[in-house]
Amino acid sequence: MPASGSGSLASLPSFGRRFGAVFGLGLIGVAALAASLPARLAAIALPDSLAALPPAAIVALSLINPLLLLLLASLAGAACAHRAGLHSAVAGTTAWPSARQWLAALASGVALGLLIAALDAIWARAAPGQWVQAGGPAAATASQLLLGVFYGGLTEEVLLRWGLMALLAWGLQRLLGRRAAVATALVLAALAFAAGHLPALLAAQHELTPQWVARTLALNALAGLLYGAWFWRRGLEMAMAAHAATHLGFWLAASVRF
Repeated sequence: MPASGSGSLASLPSFGRRFGAVFGLGLIGVAALAASLPARLAAIALPDSLAALPPAAIVALSLINPLLLLLLASLAGAACAHRAGLHSAVAGTTAWPSARQWLAALASGVALGLLIAALDAIWARAAPGQWVQAGGPAAATASQLLLGVFYGGLTEEVLLRWGLMALLAWGLQRLLGRRAAVATALVLAALAFAAGHLPALLAAQHELTPQWVARTLALNALAGLLYGAWFWRRGLEMAMAAHAATHLGFWLAASVRF
C-alpha cells in the first residue's frame, strides 16, 4: 500500500532531492549523538590507545560508522524506495501527512513505549537486580530522551526503514510481488533493528544468554514492526514520529517511577 497522497505527485523529484533531504534529517540525529558522546565516553573505560587522544578526536572517530551508514542508507532509499512503493514527504515522493495522521503516529509510539516499559518491568521482577533498558531510570534523563528522539527517531529510521527496508523490498519484489516483498522486508528490517540492540547487553556487562537475547529481540522487533508499518502505509515521516514518540513513552514510564 503506497503512502497516502503519493499518487497525486506530477513527477518524481530528482535523485539529489530524494537523497539530500533524508540525509539531512539523519544528520540531525548524528549531531545529537555527537553532543551526547563526551558524557557517555567519560563513563566508560577506554583502551589506552584511545584514552591518549584528545576528546574531540575520540568523538570524531566514534561518528565515522554512523555517518557512513547514514550515507549508504540515504543513497539506497533514494534509489529504491519509490520503486518499491515506499515514500517520504521530505524527499518529495508523497504528500505531507495530515494532522490526524501525525497525532495517530505519535500516539501509537507513546503507547508502544509504555507497553515495552511495562513488559520490561515484568521481566525485571523475574530477574531482580538486572539492567532494564526500556523505561529504566536512565530513560528519565533529558539527555537520554533527546538522544532517543533525534538519533532513534530520525537517524535509525533512515538506516532501517529508508535504507534497509526499501532496499530489501525493491530487491525482493520481482521474486515475491510488491506487497509480499514489502511485507517481508518490513519483518526483516524489524529483526535487524532488534539485533542491533544486542550489543547494548554486552555494553551493560550482560552475558548473551538465550533469555536476554529473546527479550531484546522480541521487544525491539515489536517496535520495528510498528515503524515499518507506518513507513509502508503513510511514509517515512510517520515512522520517524512513532519512533521518536516511543522514547517519550519510555521517559513517561521512567518518570512515573520516581
